Amino acid sequence: MAVYAIYTYEIREGSKSLFYKDTGRKAIDMSNEIIDNLLKDGLTVIGKKRNEDQLLTNRHFKGRECVFAWELCNVKDKTLLEGHEKIPHEEHPGSYVIVDNRPEVCQMAIEKNSAFGPDTDKVVKYLSKSFNAHLFEYGLKMVFKRKWQASNFKDIIRKRIIKQKDAVKRVVWEFPNPDRVKGIDATQQMIDRLNGLMIFVQASNALKGKLTLTGSKRNPIDVDDDRIEDWAQIIALSAQNNYKLSYYFYNSPVVNFKDVADAFASIDNKMISAFESGQLTNKGEGSTFELIERLDEIRNQIADYDHEKIVNYGE
Repeated sequence: MAVYAIYTYEIREGSKSLFYKDTGRKAIDMSNEIIDNLLKDGLTVIGKKRNEDQLLTNRHFKGRECVFAWELCNVKDKTLLEGHEKIPHEEHPGSYVIVDNRPEVCQMAIEKNSAFGPDTDKVVKYLSKSFNAHLFEYGLKMVFKRKWQASNFKDIIRKRIIKQKDAVKRVVWEFPNPDRVKGIDATQQMIDRLNGLMIFVQASNALKGKLTLTGSKRNPIDVDDDRIEDWAQIIALSAQNNYKLSYYFYNSPVVNFKDVADAFASIDNKMISAFESGQLTNKGEGSTFELIERLDEIRNQIADYDHEKIVNYGE
């Protein structure tokens, strides 16, 4: 079973609000459809070889239900030995790339193997350059960010409060303007709360806003996410979308989400093969692809949600 680094991506509107073709709709509101079309048309990906641009090959490309999977192949120089003779040749090892472009999901998984070395960020840089070369004409920009593991963040906070007897004096959370940023991975419940926070941010046309909550030593902030649903939602949203969330303590250093581990997950190659061939699965809730079910499981695990509490997740 292969290990994947998990990313999120946002589509951001530039300084000018452009319209999509002759539809009369803003390009930012058509961002998922634009990404779908770019992938279906065959995204050209340019890598690097000896600091020079190198066209990379896409193999076994398949898109279904706004999810796309393919092998992105690198170019490596190798040497064959025939007796004492060294014969140079090229190899093209591949890493699977999975783009989940369903509305309000925007998740990407990059296989972690030797094809591009241990740093999956290298693959993301290649993909980012390719996407943004096309999105520029729409006045849009695609921004990729690593996802974080919410459970690790919660463990750090609980350790400070329970074991170290510290208290939270301030929480600072930065959140986006959904009018200018698309691809927010959240429950409908959290989206509804975001809309309430967004009134001033949207009115001012700002790209993002900031929420600051302050307590005192006598009355420290209660950040029990098991008891207060809003905290669980904010932590999950930050893990899924790489939003800045900082907890400031009285007697110990600030804890940012950057202090927790990046999100990794395993995906069986058989799921990708079944997806490529169109083989559906049905576990009693309707027919779908096992790969898509696995992508939803990964999102839930990263957010550290209790599955019973999920409301219209990703819809």
